[in-house]
Amino acid sequence: MISYGLMRALTETPEVPTIDPSDLTPGALQQFFQSITPSLTKLLFNIIVSIVIFLIGRKLIGFLLKLLDKFLAKTSIDVGVSKFLLSAARTCMYAILIFMIVGQLGVNTASIVTVMGAAGLAISMSLQGSLSNVAGGILILLMKPFRVGDYVMTSFGDGTVQAIGLVYTTITTVDNRVLTIPNGTLANSAVTDASMMPERRLDIMEEVYRSCPAVIADKGINVHVSSLGDSAVVIEAFGWVPGSEFLSSKWYVTEEIKLRFDEGGIKIPYPQMDVHLDTVEKA
Repeated sequence: MISYGLMRALTETPEVPTIDPSDLTPGALQQFFQSITPSLTKLLFNIIVSIVIFLIGRKLIGFLLKLLDKFLAKTSIDVGVSKFLLSAARTCMYAILIFMIVGQLGVNTASIVTVMGAAGLAISMSLQGSLSNVAGGILILLMKPFRVGDYVMTSFGDGTVQAIGLVYTTITTVDNRVLTIPNGTLANSAVTDASMMPERRLDIMEEVYRSCPAVIADKGINVHVSSLGDSAVVIEAFGWVPGSEFLSSKWYVTEEIKLRFDEGGIKIPYPQMDVHLDTVEKA
């Protein structure tokens, strides 16, 4: 048996031990190495098994991700949602693989789960706003109230949707400004999508409607007196245009109506105020 001095030197103190030369006998060293051989053999076996698990698991994860990618490509799921699902699936599968390897090496996975849970709770509490934006982005990508390329009207401004991310949605306005709107706020507010329907009704005057190249001829024209104002008779007309041409057609007909009115001598009844001064004769 190896002496107490040698065992204490090898196990208890991190400092440079003082070893009695009498302990360094061939027989004592042989017994010491024989005693640790089973542990080393088991550790080596676990390392080899862990490597095999990692190699097989990585191949399996790649195969499953390819299957999931092909499945999502055949569905009508938005590209942003597809990428998010693939990323989430990859993260979950690699997390499972790591836990399997750590467990094979003899590490207590329960303590790791506890520590990760506490860290995740602390991180989630400090990032509540960002997490609400991520949840809003997932809702927008899944529910599809609007898509990339649609012209939308929001309380933050109007414009064309350029990108829908997990945290922010980017909108470009007609004057080439870029609006970056948090998804959490956008998901909880009213959004008008001017491009959702294939056809849009555009209220215009009949002659201007007929001159507009984007109108749909067989949809008909409706001209009517809408209301009687304080100093005006409100007349409306409407026709139908493709949803993608709505904004340009609106600009066209608005300008044409003003020009036609000017040509016909029709003035816009702006609000006016007449002031009468009564003179008082001096006594």
